[in-house]
Amino acid sequence: MKKPEYMTSLWGSSMVSKTHGRIAFRGCIDTLEAEVIEAQVLSNECGDTATCEKLGEILEYLRALMSAEVRNAPLPQLLLFGMNAEEIHRKSHNNPAGGVFRLPSYTYGPVAARLNTLRAKVRETELVAVRVFGPGNDADAPEREDIILALNRLSSALWLLFCDYKGN
Repeated sequence: MKKPEYMTSLWGSSMVSKTHGRIAFRGCIDTLEAEVIEAQVLSNECGDTATCEKLGEILEYLRALMSAEVRNAPLPQLLLFGMNAEEIHRKSHNNPAGGVFRLPSYTYGPVAARLNTLRAKVRETELVAVRVFGPGNDADAPEREDIILALNRLSSALWLLFCDYKGN
């Protein structure tokens, strides 16, 4: 029997509709990876190699997250910019600017705008993850608090990167 175009593999020979929550989540991660690459191109074109390299760390982490989800394996420990999940959480909740808090603005330029967009996209992906992997989900999707936590800390890491970029 030929596979219908509206079906795809969840893992192995397990087929599901392309509207399945896990498939939607994988699509969000795929989009995030593409947008991180676009941000790398932009930061590189603007001569900001430090931001480009940090975005490379984020890209590698997104790839590890996708791999863990597809294989239904534990997610490796979050480590971005030399900080673990707790350090990212703590630093992002203590004003990284050291006193002055600035909201994102077009006046900060295209790289800062892209970093803020990435942060917002990670938040959207986190909401999808909560719907798919959080309490009350369907029986096909065991809870993945590791993925939900990783996305929460990833948005915090992008906030820190934005603040670092702007000297906040």
